[in-house]
Amino acid sequence: MDIQYSKKRESFQKAQQLYEQYYVSNDENLFEQLLVLTDSIYGKQVRNLLKQNGCFNEESEHTALQEARLAIWQQVRKCRENGTPDPDFIRYCKGIYYHKGMDAVRTQNTYRRRFSDNSGRAPVSFDATLQEGGKNLGDTIEDVRNSLESGIALDEQRWVFNSLFVLYCQCLANGKAEPPRELALFYARIFPHVVEVIPEEKMASAKWAFEHMKGKTVQKLGEKSEAEMRELIDQTLRWHENFWLQLEKTICAGDEKTLLKDVIYTDVYGKNKIEDWSESMHRTVVKEVVKNVMKDSRLVESAVEYISDRDKIYCLIKGGRDR
Repeated sequence: MDIQYSKKRESFQKAQQLYEQYYVSNDENLFEQLLVLTDSIYGKQVRNLLKQNGCFNEESEHTALQEARLAIWQQVRKCRENGTPDPDFIRYCKGIYYHKGMDAVRTQNTYRRRFSDNSGRAPVSFDATLQEGGKNLGDTIEDVRNSLESGIALDEQRWVFNSLFVLYCQCLANGKAEPPRELALFYARIFPHVVEVIPEEKMASAKWAFEHMKGKTVQKLGEKSEAEMRELIDQTLRWHENFWLQLEKTICAGDEKTLLKDVIYTDVYGKNKIEDWSESMHRTVVKEVVKNVMKDSRLVESAVEYISDRDKIYCLIKGGRDR
């Protein structure tokens, strides 16, 4: 598991470096290398989206990836116009690939629903000329998808997803529960989705968390998880001061008394305990998230509009066990 994560982390770092070099130099060779790497990181996500929705074929995959590449180029240009490189650009690219994959799904579904003929005749071709305007169906769909209004909607949707996810992590990091409980939630429910080692529809995995934490002290896991939160989620995330203070407490581990920070996590806490704590901590954190969301009317309205039961953020924040 650690080897898989290490390789993924190296790819993220390399891609971010290529982006920053391209931002400065505008060297097209660097941009091509960047696209090859982002495709390798997120291309599987696009294929899975298409397959899950019964829309996978070479054409739909090619279209989604091409649209994602164009959107990346446009985003780099926007960063240059703003005069500031994005320190989390590669994480932002994940949203680009996801939304372009979903665009391809929606296009296919629209085609099926509105233009197929249930009487047995062949569906209307994308090259067929429409009566109004003289454009063909494919061009008309493309115009709608690329309209300013559609772009604004996608930006709003990305903002909602990022805001809710970061808020969830902030509520965990700022909580005052015991460190082993907080680490259980982070490694069973949050981190596996960030590094994409469990399926998108799976809410949590105590089994994966146990294997990932095996052999590490609570102190080490605290330091490691904080570094991972800051690098992969948001640079402002840090465990609350109370987290570190509690590590100095003496606990009974078997027949011995020892400081909590020195305890080998998986020697004391098993998979069942991780599962129970992940579930109970999740409910506690969600309550805090809801309290904070209700203070932001824009976030409330947008969340209701954009979040569906097929979205990863929905899997993250909804209740229920999943081994």
